[in-house]
Amino acid sequence: MARKIFFVLLVSVCLAGCVTRNATITQVAPSENAKKAMQLHREGNIAESLTWYAKALDDRETPQLRNGVGAAMMSAGSARQAVAEFDRALVLMPGEPDLYANKGTALYALQKYEPAKDAFEKALQYQPQHAAALNGKALVLMQEKDFETALVLLIRASKLAPNDMIVTYNKAIAFEASGLLEDALDAFNAYLATTPEDAAALNGRGVVKLKLKKYTAAFEDFSKAVTLNPEQGEYYYNRGIVWEKQLEYKNAVKDYTRSIAYAPENAVAYINRGESYFMLDNKEKGCRDLLRACTMGLCTKLESYQSVNLCEEE
Repeated sequence: MARKIFFVLLVSVCLAGCVTRNATITQVAPSENAKKAMQLHREGNIAESLTWYAKALDDRETPQLRNGVGAAMMSAGSARQAVAEFDRALVLMPGEPDLYANKGTALYALQKYEPAKDAFEKALQYQPQHAAALNGKALVLMQEKDFETALVLLIRASKLAPNDMIVTYNKAIAFEASGLLEDALDAFNAYLATTPEDAAALNGRGVVKLKLKKYTAAFEDFSKAVTLNPEQGEYYYNRGIVWEKQLEYKNAVKDYTRSIAYAPENAVAYINRGESYFMLDNKEKGCRDLLRACTMGLCTKLESYQSVNLCEEE
């Protein structure tokens, strides 16, 4: 499941001449070019904002402008260039935790998890109660499968930013991964109350409900996720499990087939579809799916069927 990370737009906080924690930086009023860049950025006109950021930098280079360019680069999907901009900003404003948090965000997007963790930890050295850095470090820890430590950080972040739904979303994931299913359900409910059309969150809540054996409710969440994002194989796969749990094997086969069409690398989908075929008394297709899963590295299920002569050994 995708995990979310929020972004500290220092440009929107400090570009207009506010006082920062670094007293050595002299604040100046933004130029007209800088104001135009900020406005376009906030409106979501990223390409045009970058043009005006360049003009503003020609007027005067400031850490806020460099940070703004980095944030715009992130919005444009250019995380590598964003890192370079945040590094330039940090040269001008060393010790600014927001900049380290933003750099960590960009590194996380590049899947450079150890450098990202270092950046988040640096932000926390300067500001231990930095919600974005706590959230970011937690996500790195979840990549490392250290869900319980991540949960501690996310609970701290949630107390600092109780209305930030991205923290709530990530906390839901950490609760689920830690086996705290009721807590995860509460967190997903809180998030979806404000963002009801988030397919990934609906899928996540569906997984929790599935584990709690609330099959009808899980089916509803997976179905809505499919409607919102019909090309996500994971959602069909999860709905297929619900069909299978309810002994609806024909429907399970259909959803596993849809899942395979969009995510053919999921070997477990072949195993589940194969077993559903067996329940429909279609041995040939069942063995074929188990063999396909075996070619993808998952052979245990095929070997178990071969051991009772239900699938021929090659």
